[in-house]
Amino acid sequence: MLVQRPEQVRAVPVELVYDQHSLRGIRREGDTIILGAATTAQQLLESEVMLAVLPELPRFLKLVSSTPIRQMGTVAGNFINASPIGDLTILFLALGAEVELESAVGQRRTLPLAELYLDYKKLAKTADEQVTEIRFPAPQPNDLFNFEKVSKRTHLDIASVNSAAWLRIDSGVIQAARLAAGGVGPIPLLLRRTSAWLVGQPVAAETVQHALTLAQQEISPISDVRGTEHYKRLLLHQLLTAHFGEMVK
Repeated sequence: MLVQRPEQVRAVPVELVYDQHSLRGIRREGDTIILGAATTAQQLLESEVMLAVLPELPRFLKLVSSTPIRQMGTVAGNFINASPIGDLTILFLALGAEVELESAVGQRRTLPLAELYLDYKKLAKTADEQVTEIRFPAPQPNDLFNFEKVSKRTHLDIASVNSAAWLRIDSGVIQAARLAAGGVGPIPLLLRRTSAWLVGQPVAAETVQHALTLAQQEISPISDVRGTEHYKRLLLHQLLTAHFGEMVK
């Protein structure tokens, strides 16, 4: 917001939440992973709890920002910025995250992350609500998770398109799936129809091809400085293909 509306931000009192220890920390309670809203990207990397359920996380987060920014950038900050290509947002969408919102008078409610985004930079929260916690179901040991990103530079750049995928497979059949994609619509997208269709499908080339077709029907990319509509559609096709390549090889 400081970048987008600097004069407005400078003119109002600002309470920084970055150093509020109550909004930090990562813990596991049963089958749920819970993050304080001000947990940084670097703390994700250093968390034994996160690495236990997402051992490939360091590889994924190497594609996210830079070392100094990872030290300061928070998970909830990435969510609330509402960028259609927020890397952490896309990653946590595929993890099935939900956010806890607290109002100025202490009222709390929980909202699936996928329902936080109404339109470009428009959120399903009131002006006095802030994120206090983020929760997601802990992936099981045999679950498959992958994150991919394409940008003009490999590092230190905003994505043209990014995507994350979580699959649960048993006996060669997909039992559950969540696919997320950024840069292909006005909001960070959970590809609901494609994810739902995958459930019950065999792990096969035909399944992947049909999923790729369905995904194209769920997106609405626009041409901008990061690429044409056609290019972004091609990128998502390639990233989803990469997910399945990583998961079913």
